[in-house]
Amino acid sequence: MQKTILILSLFGIISLNLVGCSSGGISKTDYNQRVKQINLGMTKGEFNTLFPEALQGGAKQYPKGVVEVLEVYVSYYSFSPTGNPNTYRNNYTGMEKQPFWFYFYNDHLVQYGRPGDWPQDPDKITEIRQR
Repeated sequence: MQKTILILSLFGIISLNLVGCSSGGISKTDYNQRVKQINLGMTKGEFNTLFPEALQGGAKQYPKGVVEVLEVYVSYYSFSPTGNPNTYRNNYTGMEKQPFWFYFYNDHLVQYGRPGDWPQDPDKITEIRQR
């Protein structure tokens, strides 16, 4: 009886660890394959067919249109912390998640990359683009 309980407990612990390692984003390989298919100017609907797991990151209304940001998280294992300030790390499993942001202006992709890749004043950039 105790042996059965021990085996079931070990199986449960291993299952929880595997679930924890596999959830929370797409793999780097999968992301790299999909991002090759991205074109600036593609619609949000076309983007969602490539990245159905994208999360709504935010939106803002401007006089000439709407800016929307979608987030995609890329998960990977790292033996030691990478030190990237935009990466979320699970120190127990060694899994890291890195967000990538996709900016849509009036339903069309205008830029994408990691947080912090562009200047800090997006309102000024959007205002200049609208002129």
